[in-house]
Order: sequence, then structure tokens, then C-alpha cells
Amino acid sequence: MKKIILLFSLLFMTFTSYGQDSKFYLGVGAGYATTGGDLNSDNNYKGGLHLNFLNLGLKFSETWGITANLASAGHAIDGSDSAAGVGAFSAGPMISFPTGNATWEFKPQYAFSMAAVYRGDDAAILGLEDLTLRGSGFIIGNSIVMGAEKGFTWSIDFDYLISKFDEFELSGITYDDNTKYNSLRLGVGVRYNF
Repeated sequence: MKKIILLFSLLFMTFTSYGQDSKFYLGVGAGYATTGGDLNSDNNYKGGLHLNFLNLGLKFSETWGITANLASAGHAIDGSDSAAGVGAFSAGPMISFPTGNATWEFKPQYAFSMAAVYRGDDAAILGLEDLTLRGSGFIIGNSIVMGAEKGFTWSIDFDYLISKFDEFELSGITYDDNTKYNSLRLGVGVRYNF
């Protein structure tokens, strides 16, 4: 929580110190997320819905900026009515390459807060609804943004998440873990440029 407060404080201070010269945006997005790594070693997790609840960015110049995202993906489990949900809060630099009517944004990010939970009747019967995996990872983010410099724009997003869950908590007790989770996330987004 302290890291989240620190990140938003830094973004706020940077935004207010650059005033009119900065370009700030807020957005949301949705798409499809694959699942891979140890979490899907038996190939029993399906690809699922990816939601980008919060996509914000601040450009210092036409080329350089920073970005932060709060996103999640849901993966149904084959032969079960349960699903796994994986959420991540990430931040990192943003490098923009304007090309005519569109801009390619390269956004490598550190996902410093990740969590995975299980929900559904089968998960409840097995006691998995009390299980929470925690970890961190890296996101290789790419967006192609189309639209005006001010107001609403839209984007096509291609992100690849590489992560590892270091621990899991079950019934209030924390244990060490070493589960890898990878996900290719393809989607579209809408943002408002201030």
C-alpha cells in the first residue's frame, strides 16, 4: 500500500510541477488474456477476459513519459465451475514514437504488486477461496494510439506479462511459493487526453 501511495504522490507532484507542458491521460481497456507458466502446467486454464481498470500516463515530452496500470485477467478452469483471477498493479517508463496519424508507445513496466485468487463452487468445496497468491513481475507493454492530441483517443494494446508468485496465503498463514505465470494480453482501450 505504501508503494501505491508513493507512486501516486510522485505522479501528482510531477503532473503539477510540469503544469501546461505535460500531457496527462486516463483510460480503460479490455481484451483477451492467454495463460502460461507453472500456473497452467496441466493446460487446464483457459484464456480469458483481460480488463485494464486504470491506465494512466504522463508525457514529459513528445517522446518520454511514465505510465501506471491496474489490470486483471480471469481464467476459467477446464472441467470446473471455478476460475482463477490474476490482478497486477504496474508502473514504468513510456517511450512514444509518433508516426503520422498514430503513435506507438513502448511501455516496459514493473508489476510490483500482483495477486491471484480462486472463485467458484468447486474452489469453495476444496477450500481454495481462502487461497491468495502474491508476487511480482514485468510487463512488456505496447500500444498503438490513434486519435487527437486532446480529448478521446483509442488504442490497440499488446502486452506480455512475465511474473512469479513468491508466496501464498491460506487461512491466514503465509507459505513460500515459486509459481510462474505468463500471459499475452491483446485488447483495445479508450483514453482521455487532458
